[in-house]
Amino acid sequence: MIGVGSIVDGKYELVSIAGQGGMATVYRAQVRGAAGFARSVAIKRMRPEFRDVQSYIDMFVEEARVGAELAHPNIVQVYDFATDADGAYYLVMEWVDGIDMSTWLAGQGKDGKPVAWPLAVSIVLDTLRGLGAAHERRRADGTLAPVVHRDVSPHNVLVGTSGVAKLSDFGLARARDRVAKLTAPGTVKGKLAYMAPEVSHGAQASPRSDLFAVGCMLWEALAGHRPFEGKNDIEVFRRIRECNPAPLAPLRPDVPAALIDI
Repeated sequence: MIGVGSIVDGKYELVSIAGQGGMATVYRAQVRGAAGFARSVAIKRMRPEFRDVQSYIDMFVEEARVGAELAHPNIVQVYDFATDADGAYYLVMEWVDGIDMSTWLAGQGKDGKPVAWPLAVSIVLDTLRGLGAAHERRRADGTLAPVVHRDVSPHNVLVGTSGVAKLSDFGLARARDRVAKLTAPGTVKGKLAYMAPEVSHGAQASPRSDLFAVGCMLWEALAGHRPFEGKNDIEVFRRIRECNPAPLAPLRPDVPAALIDI
């Protein structure tokens, strides 16, 4: 049984549970070395109920593969990928001391004041830098081979105490040079509220749809709510396809006109 205090692979001591949901549990862990060396890392371990579900295994392996290929200051780095004594896959990742953007936005809104637009822009710019590295990925021969994240949302942007934001969770990503698809035909993946209209109509996710999701994030940060909201998923889906969000300027008269245009 793996839990807090356990030693994984003889070198990772699990310190605390940092998050639990979806298909994995994330632990804060310590890796120790000679002369008192210690370093915090994140251990992302597949939950037992998903070990035999091939589609989830594929997504977990995809996150490891993509993370190993993308080295950038605004992307959470992957250090290792293995199986533990129970046969569960786990990722060893960079530990980001901070919170996700969704939690940050919720905290910012508690006092009733809008999020300061320079802070929102700073986080979004870091996210775009990370996406740029994924979208501009090249093969060894120099040809362009973009990696599309496909699940850009505030939950997948980690805001560190240093002020630097990093993009995480490339589990749904698909590099353009891959033949195998991780999504069955007709299946929608990713968080609905940030889906691009063309994807809602069945088009394949692309760098443009990732950028649309970033636009939704920035709009949400400035307005205090999502651009496409509804009483249920069907209504949200319809509003995404209409793609006619309310004007932002009346909601945030303090935001520069050039940013409103963006």
